[in-house]
This record gives sequence, structure tokens and C-alpha cells, in this order.
Amino acid sequence: MSDEKRLRPDYFPALRSRAETETTPDYLNYLSDTIELAHNNLLKEHSPFYKILTIFNTKKPLGLNDIKSILDEVQKLKKT
Repeated sequence: MSDEKRLRPDYFPALRSRAETETTPDYLNYLSDTIELAHNNLLKEHSPFYKILTIFNTKKPLGLNDIKSILDEVQKLKKT
């Protein structure tokens, strides 16, 4: 990946320090949630497959509109 395409560290949220009164599980949950949200936002903004994957992961069974959306997204990807 070229340097200009790499994400700068300031793209990601700053992680706060653990509070003195915070339990380790609570702090680890905070870290996990924050990182997962940042990662999902990154994928949403930069992955051409995010919309397709979201449909597959949230719709079971797939409806006709879901299938049409997937096929439309694939056609868009083929044009790029």
C-alpha cells in the first residue's frame, strides 16, 4: 500500500486511559467496543464489499429486494 493511501493515526479515536475505579473487564469492554466501532466505520467508508456483506449478515433468509441489492452492488463493482 502506498504511503498516500495509508490511514493516518489521527483517523482512529484516541483511547482513554483506564480510570482508577474502573474494573479490568469494564475497561476491556470499552476498548473492544471502541476498536470495533472504529473498524466498522473504516470498513463502511473504504470497503467496496461492506454493503454486500452487511446484507448477507443481517438478512436471513434473503428476500428478493436483498438479492437485487447484492446483484446491483456487484454490477457497480464490475464497472470500477
